[in-house]
Order: sequence, then C-alpha cells, then structure tokens
Amino acid sequence: MAKKQHHEEHENLERWLVSYADFITLLFATFTALYALGLTDKAKVQKAIESIQKAFLTSGGIFPQRGTPFTPFEKEQDKGSLVPPKPKDIGRNSKTEQEILDRIREQLNNIFERVTGLNHNPKDLEVIKTSNGFKIRLGESMLFKPNSDKLKIETIPFLFEMGKRLARLDLPIQIEGHSDKSENLKREDSNRQGWQLSVNRSYNILKFLVEGAEFPKYHISIAGFGDTVPVSLNDSVEGRRKNRRVEIAVITPDQNIKDLEW
Repeated sequence: MAKKQHHEEHENLERWLVSYADFITLLFATFTALYALGLTDKAKVQKAIESIQKAFLTSGGIFPQRGTPFTPFEKEQDKGSLVPPKPKDIGRNSKTEQEILDRIREQLNNIFERVTGLNHNPKDLEVIKTSNGFKIRLGESMLFKPNSDKLKIETIPFLFEMGKRLARLDLPIQIEGHSDKSENLKREDSNRQGWQLSVNRSYNILKFLVEGAEFPKYHISIAGFGDTVPVSLNDSVEGRRKNRRVEIAVITPDQNIKDLEW
C-alpha cells in the first residue's frame, strides 16, 4: 500500500504586516496626542485627550487605563520678582530720563547766574516730566515783578540763552502763564486780573522768543490759566509764591526725552 505523500506546511511570509500595522496605529495615536497638546484652547485639549484615552487606552487595549485621565499642567501664576525694587527705580521717570532732566535744570541754573550775575531761589527753577514731554517751570521772580507782565531787563539775557537752546531742539513748545489769588488784587476783580496777567506774561515771553531769540513761529503757542492750576495751596505766602509761575512745555516725539541734545 502506497504511503500518503506529506506536504510541507506553507510558511506565511506576510505576518510582519500585522506588527507593522500595530506600529503605524501607535504612531498615529502619538502624533494625534502631540497635536492635541499644541492647541491653545484648553477645553479642546482636554476633550482630545479624553477621546484618545477612550480609543487607545481602554482595558482591552495595549496599555490598560489606570487612574484618572491626564490633565495638562497649568502654568504657575507669575508672582513677579522676589527682589524688591530699589527706591531709585520707583517713580514716573526712568533713571536715564531723570538724569537728563536734572542736567537741563543744572545748566539753566548756571546760565542764569552767568549771564545775569544774580542769585535766585533754587525752588524757582524746576524741570519736570509730563505726559507728552517735559516742562521748564520758572518762578515769577525770575522774569517779572509782582503783578507785572513786563519782563525784567536784568533777566532778558537768560531768556535769550534759554530760547536759543529751545530753538535748537526743533520741538513745539507752549508758554503757560499761572497766577495766584493774591491779596494785592481787588476781591471782586481778582479772577479777571489773574487771567489777564497770566495771558499777558505768556504773550510777552512768546514775543521775545520769536523776535529776540528767533524761535520759529510755527513751533510756539501760549496759554493762560490764571489761578486754576495751582501747584501749592493759596493759603500762605510761600504757597502763593509757588503758584505765580511760567511753565514752558516742550512736546517731545513719542514722549521720549532720552535722545534730546540740550
């Protein structure tokens, strides 16, 4: 009796496709998770993560789900610097700006003493930062006699030198006059006289700067505020003295005074 011929079992050479398919599936899941984590909407990120977990991380999958779903880390709130700022770093002006303002004030003080030969109260000359540039604040006694709008002859050289420097800046300026509630003015007429005095002083300074110091007309204007913008209380002699002033407002480009060549 003839023996049955035994046929060798055919070897399946395509079994690697199963492993390859599993690898591609896991790779797809990885990139999907990375994409979801890159979304800016936190609610959408959380939903995407939960969907991936349900699809690929269930108990019947390759990696059984354990614990609670993954929650992205929240960025810790910025609590600021642990080192408190130094007193010199606090205030409206940066150190560079304040140095420039101090330098301008010092130069104006030196110019006044040099060209007039007079001494003045240091409180009568200030340079302050404003929202659109800076102001040169001059006390009444530096330019005018009490209740007068006529420029003092002895201080005209100072006004001339200051006008030349302002003209070199090539920036718009405004001359602003201020008065006080002076006891020398009649009570019933004090408001009108205060307004008129502040306007006349501003105009006379403008006229001198344009005609004497050749400041360009298109860059200068005036304003009179009377006693409506005091810098001190009007209930004392010192307070009223501070309020009687002229301010030269310099308008700087982009409110930046760092690049000025005074």
